[in-house]
Amino acid sequence: MPLDWFKSRGYRHFDLPVGEKFAGKAMDPDFVLKHSFLPLLHYTKSEKRYKKCPKTGKRTITSKDRPIKYASHRDACILSFYASEMNKLLDAHYNAAGLSDSVLAYRALGRGNYDFSAEVLAFAKTHAPVTILAFDVSSFFDNLDHTLLKRRLKAVLGVTSLPEHWMRVFRAITAFHYVDMEELKANATFSSRLKEKGRDRIASVEELKANGIKFHPNPELAKGHRRGIPQGTPISAAASNLYMIDFDAAAHAFCDSIGALYRRYSDDILVICAPAHAAAAEAEIMDRIKAEKLDISPHKTERTEFTGTGVVAGKAAQYLGFSLHEEGPAIRESSLARQWRKMRRAMRRTRKIAERNIASGKSTKAHTKRLYRRFTHLKVRDDEGVRIVRNFSSYGRRSASAFGDDEKITQQIRRFERAALREIQELKKIK
Repeated sequence: MPLDWFKSRGYRHFDLPVGEKFAGKAMDPDFVLKHSFLPLLHYTKSEKRYKKCPKTGKRTITSKDRPIKYASHRDACILSFYASEMNKLLDAHYNAAGLSDSVLAYRALGRGNYDFSAEVLAFAKTHAPVTILAFDVSSFFDNLDHTLLKRRLKAVLGVTSLPEHWMRVFRAITAFHYVDMEELKANATFSSRLKEKGRDRIASVEELKANGIKFHPNPELAKGHRRGIPQGTPISAAASNLYMIDFDAAAHAFCDSIGALYRRYSDDILVICAPAHAAAAEAEIMDRIKAEKLDISPHKTERTEFTGTGVVAGKAAQYLGFSLHEEGPAIRESSLARQWRKMRRAMRRTRKIAERNIASGKSTKAHTKRLYRRFTHLKVRDDEGVRIVRNFSSYGRRSASAFGDDEKITQQIRRFERAALREIQELKKIK
């Protein structure tokens, strides 16, 4: 059996990286039955969000914290194989049910977010007047019900009882335990190890226990709720799509019945329908989500009107990093601002390092090659020939192309590139 699903991982964990030899074993059910899963490693990924108040014009800063729990190398290898098998079953289901174009996230479709957004905008403009309804599921991964998830896994496998090797995998993502990275950093034994470079394991399970490191259970199970899977393991994405197969089928069927468009990207749900059907569509989505033991974030539910007259009616629809206006698309301001902050932060860091190294005699100039690769439209020559470096600049240009060489997106990207080049030229003046 091919190992196209296997990916070697370079991060440090409670074991060492594995190769294709172990990957071959991971496909053997008997091997999985004997395998003991290690605790996940948890950290919190914080993302600043900047939002301008439409009334006052003032910009507010909020922080979104996302709990990430990632698996050890051996566990990740096993979970990757089972994720691959699950995705094959899901793709077959989507094709048979006519859902392949409706479920977008975590699938190898050969298209990007700009393609999906361009299709949505084209549908809205072609069928205007329409109402665009955007929903966001609250704490998606934390609230996936274990009974429903298990029922759907049995359904796609075509069994009445889970095979024991699948049951081991199911327990690994439902009855999991994890170690908090912050607790490791606060421990004298492990704080120094975490600073070491290399690929050595952080610690063995025995060392963790001997040093009083706590193995935390699934937070939802600890509260008495049979729900929640970790966000960050190789199988988490496929499991979340599996959980939603009944919802996808029902929502798609309803939208088809009223001539509407249905799309789901992970926990983001989009419906485009005639204004006369908007109230019924919203009620349908709300009812179906409740049946899945999930909730919609009411403050994140957005409604946008496309009039079909070219007259701007209210705010733009926000979808997959783009602002979709009736007169055309643009890269979302928050997405663009995030890239500007990254660029300026990288320039400041390069300047600081260059000034220090030049003053100490370690260097005679600022090194800008990496900045060119990260922030400009750069062509490079390698073993594959001449190619364009994949970065935000090239992503923006592909986005403009997907929307039909859109001028607004092209202007946004060129302004970003010009600013980056000016910053780089200033760095080159440092002596």
